[in-house]
Parts: sequence; C-alpha cells; structure tokens
Amino acid sequence: MQSILKIIFAVLVFISFLTQSSAQPSSGIKVGANYTFYSDNDITNFSPKIGFQLGYAWRIELNELFALSIEGMFTQKSANVETIVEEMNININDNRKANYLSAPIGINYYFNNAYISAGYEFGYLISGDLPVNTYDHALFLQTGYKLKYFDIVCKYAGTLNKEPGGTIVYFSGNMNQYYTPKANTLQLSLIFNFGKK
Repeated sequence: MQSILKIIFAVLVFISFLTQSSAQPSSGIKVGANYTFYSDNDITNFSPKIGFQLGYAWRIELNELFALSIEGMFTQKSANVETIVEEMNININDNRKANYLSAPIGINYYFNNAYISAGYEFGYLISGDLPVNTYDHALFLQTGYKLKYFDIVCKYAGTLNKEPGGTIVYFSGNMNQYYTPKANTLQLSLIFNFGKK
C-alpha cells in the first residue's frame, strides 16, 4: 500500500510540474455517469447499472491541434449480479459496486471546438463487492466539445486485463470460486473549466 501511495504522490508532483511549466495549461472538475458492460459467464449474469465518476482534469496544450490530458478520478461502477447454482442451493441476485481510483492519460486532437482523444487508463480498486480486478488497465477513446465554461465528453474504455478477477461466491472448505469476465465502460461527463477558456 505504501508503494502505491508513493507512486500516486510522484504522479501528482509530475503533474504539478507540467501544469506550472506549460505555456497554456487549463484544468477543471470532471463529473459524470458511467455504464459498465460485463460479459456473462456460465453461472452468472451481469446487468449494467448506472455509476458515477468525480475528479479533476488537466489539459496542457502542446500546439494548436494537440493537447495532453491528465485526470485523477474517483469512479464507482455498478451492476446487478445474478448467480444461480441449484445443486449447491445458491441464489444470488443483488446490486454490487466497485470503487476505483483511476488515472487516465491521453492525447487530444482538436478541430474547432470539438476534439477526439485516445489514451491509457490505470485503475486501482479501493472498495466494493463487485467481483472485479484489483488493478485495471484499459485503453480509451473519447470525443468532446468545448463550450465557454465546460466541456461535454463521451468516453469508451476497454479493459486490457487478460484474466478476470474477483470472487462472486466462495464455499468454505471448497476451492470452487467463480469469477467475472472483463468489463468495458461507457462514460458521459462534464468538465467545468477553471483555466484558459
């Protein structure tokens, strides 16, 4: 845990340096909703539920066409989990959540007030009972439109994790565990800009 905190601290120092040294930085609060798609497995069905995200976004203009985007986000994902194993008398049907700290980094390409972005997102699970990976690696594509005081952003993130993670049910004295597959997330957000308009 201490090593993770050191990494987070180093990233924040690096971001602070970039935003201070860049000629035209801007930043703002990012807030929005998300919808996460989990593929069903043999015994479990996942129904997406609406989650949310909240954090801070930095944008550092590299030239007239490109900008570097860096974000620090709290993201809550949600889904209904239904697991039925009749021979073991298991019937689970409840809403579960997963709370992540995430750090998306991407490149924005601008045309007029609109832009498209692509990048990488690292997520660390801090709490929740959704059966997901502790560490999440994803690539994302997003599109946005700049208004005077805020941006409207739509983003799709696809996980890079090769193995599913997280336990749905565990039988005491038995090694049988069931896992969720990969998850992909669609987000709709607003960025309220404090910097350069």
